[in-house]
Amino acid sequence: MNKKLLIEGMSCGHCVNHLKTALIEDIEGIDVLEVNLEGKYALVEMNNDVRHDELKKVIEELGFELKGIQ
Repeated sequence: MNKKLLIEGMSCGHCVNHLKTALIEDIEGIDVLEVNLEGKYALVEMNNDVRHDELKKVIEELGFELKGIQ
């Protein structure tokens, strides 16, 4: 299932890479399709076992804010 994560706080390419790496390494069952700095989102493919609170925790530990999931 594909989801769009709306993320605030990314300011550079390093932020994009850091977020992508953390999502892939810290959450089992997720694959990052794209992280868009200007659009402030990440497109991910994830299985049904991935919990939204788990996504929020990983993103916020990086210093970003998860604004929503579409």
